[in-house]
Amino acid sequence: MNTILLALLAASFLRDFHAYYGALIVTLVAAFAVCDRAWRTESWSRQRARVLIVTLIIALIVIAPTLLEIYLRRITAPSEHIHDGAIQTEQAIYFLWAGKNPYVENYTQTPMANWFAYFDLPPRDNPALDYLPYLPATFIAPMPVAWFAQSAFGFFDLRMYHLIWFGALAFGLLALPENWEHKLGLLITISLQPLFVPFVIEGRNDIVVLGALTLTWLLLARGRITLSALLLGFACALKPTAWFAAPFFFAHLWFTRARDWKWIARVAALPCASVAALFIAPFIVWDARAFIEDALWYQSTGYQIWGQGLSPLLLALNILPHKDAPFPFTLIQFLIGALALIFLLRWQRRAPTLRRMIAATATLGFVVGVVGRAFIDNHIGFMLSLGLIAWWVE
Repeated sequence: MNTILLALLAASFLRDFHAYYGALIVTLVAAFAVCDRAWRTESWSRQRARVLIVTLIIALIVIAPTLLEIYLRRITAPSEHIHDGAIQTEQAIYFLWAGKNPYVENYTQTPMANWFAYFDLPPRDNPALDYLPYLPATFIAPMPVAWFAQSAFGFFDLRMYHLIWFGALAFGLLALPENWEHKLGLLITISLQPLFVPFVIEGRNDIVVLGALTLTWLLLARGRITLSALLLGFACALKPTAWFAAPFFFAHLWFTRARDWKWIARVAALPCASVAALFIAPFIVWDARAFIEDALWYQSTGYQIWGQGLSPLLLALNILPHKDAPFPFTLIQFLIGALALIFLLRWQRRAPTLRRMIAATATLGFVVGVVGRAFIDNHIGFMLSLGLIAWWVE
């Protein structure tokens, strides 16, 4: 099974590479097949060889192209070979270093304004340059890596930080299931997922949220409840997509550990909320209006209709006249999300396993996202990754 998955997923990227490079990937897939089928004994040597081969394939398909993009950006321009969201996150770090509020500043005088997709738009006609649609941990957490990179290399690319999280994610994926076939299957399907790899290479931030949630669930499975809650709080301060994990995390504790809200509040809820507040509260105090407009309102209400969900369908059917048309997407998300949450919590209660907790997170995130204003490719890939994790865990 894992050989077939590895062959199919690796083959989906071959057209992106030179023939010789692709031949190396195919050779490694063949080597994995030999280890998988010819080496029949369940020994540590066999498992180590298979993990090593998969790691090499992931390095060739994900890590090497990411490093190449970092290098190409370095020798061309700060606005090239990277996603605009990563540029904006870097600039938010620099604004904060200068004592400026990243949610108050605009980005018209930064490399973000020169990103290729903005060429046809006058700077003042592009709302993306006026709003920072990311929660504070997105640009605060990378600051130590940015400082080190600037000191050691003379430049910083956000993907340096993301690659650290890629390693953490790979560790979590291997450690989460107990069965070795599931460990490898999970590592292969997540690390080589076609709606995941391109976004890692171009610098989108889903890798950080996925890594943080995976480690959260790993710590929870190991009984390290407070540590897992701290990491969940960090994930929730990164991106709203992590918020879908919170109700099922606490429900899992209620269903499996102790039906005692005071205990849950002490060991999990308070640590989780404290970490999230540590990142978010200073910006609410600094300028609450700017924070709410940028990090919350813009994505849910001010952003253009975009993606593959309900919103472009309404546009195609002429129910909405244009991409900026107002529509109560947030209200629809709340109503449908509330119903889905009730159903999923009841489903989780019937069999409160780690698998159901993660599957419920993926389902709620997808249901709420698909009826939103912008449900784009990396959102779909993120929820698919959560679903794949649920599939492989015991």
